[in-house]
Amino acid sequence: MANDSYVAGVDVGTTKICTLIAQTAPNGQLDILGLGLHPARGLKAGVIVDHAEAVASISESVDQAEQMAELPIAGAYVGVTGSHIRSRNVTGRVRVGPSGEITAADIEKVVQSARDNVSLAPEREIIHALVRDFAIDGQSGVRRPLGMHGARLDADVHVVTGIAGATLNVRDAVEETGVKVQKQVLEPVATSLAVLSEDESNLGVAVIDIGGGTTDLAVFVDGAIAHSATILIAGNHITQDIAKLLRISYAQAEHVKKRFGAAFGDMVTEEESVVVNEIGTSDQTTVPRRLIAEIIEARLEEIFLLAAENLQRSNIYGTLAGGVVLTGGSCQLPGTTEMASQMMADLPVRIGTARSVGRLASRVASPIFATGVGLAMHAAQEGAYAGPPPTPARPAWLDMISEWWGQNVKPRISQYFPRR
Repeated sequence: MANDSYVAGVDVGTTKICTLIAQTAPNGQLDILGLGLHPARGLKAGVIVDHAEAVASISESVDQAEQMAELPIAGAYVGVTGSHIRSRNVTGRVRVGPSGEITAADIEKVVQSARDNVSLAPEREIIHALVRDFAIDGQSGVRRPLGMHGARLDADVHVVTGIAGATLNVRDAVEETGVKVQKQVLEPVATSLAVLSEDESNLGVAVIDIGGGTTDLAVFVDGAIAHSATILIAGNHITQDIAKLLRISYAQAEHVKKRFGAAFGDMVTEEESVVVNEIGTSDQTTVPRRLIAEIIEARLEEIFLLAAENLQRSNIYGTLAGGVVLTGGSCQLPGTTEMASQMMADLPVRIGTARSVGRLASRVASPIFATGVGLAMHAAQEGAYAGPPPTPARPAWLDMISEWWGQNVKPRISQYFPRR
């Protein structure tokens, strides 16, 4: 396979590291060539807290994907999330040159003008500046102003910032495995690329990604991102609640959640029970399955209530005609879509899985792979190929000199200086 024909994405999450190697098929779908999934260690709420353990986890995931695809990853798009992420919408403005024709330089300047309007603390940096809309001489709704005419160009830009050290730590951990970070992408943006249709993003839709350490929120209206946020309660908190209240290990609580969990206590009968091992002993005890569901119900209610309050504060609730799309591991619990709809003014809710995937689509059909697929899609759209740089071609004139030397000079040298 040519070096420039495949891409890679690395989703560095709190509970899992997902690595994908893929290429774009002739029909436009993304064919998965390699997939690596490994439990994450050394991360908390999307932030690296143990560098060595994080590097080891990322390395295992990358190795799995490379072995499956039989291809090396020299570079990849990497997800960014965490409690340190902040976002806001700002406006930039520039005067167009004397000709009145808007150039690429004008577009670059107006986006930079918006970036300059963001006040940053010394420890923070801009991760993304995503254009939502352009306006020419006050007329908004312009998607591509290049080549159009006007005297003034405005840009409405969604700016995402993060703590520079936190994003640099993720970059360093990935690059220590031998993979160059080609670009760091806000995870809900990548996820949305994988799970949303164009109609949904135009109509108005919220993506809620319930990860391990954080719940990421992104809203798209008129085909562009309008809002993003991070909620500091997610799947790990549900597991911790189960572990504490049942007095069992975290690992067993995670198993119980996935195997016996539900979003509503009423979904489980009074007669059902689960056998667990109390922590620190070999004693087994029986607990009502309904109790497990009630623990989950309380925490899920809190997550969706916080999401709804965030959307209300942002004055964006009324734009969600397309409803809500859920991704992330915890959204797979039975009854989660009904819970989300109930807590969010009865908006339509569905589970989001990766779209436009061809080869190995069934392997990435779970919502836990949505971010990884979205990162690979993003890399494919921008032509950021994952293979090592090709070896420079040997100049034709050098081959001609070598041939002339072999035919004319080398025989004479052999004649006068024969080998002994």
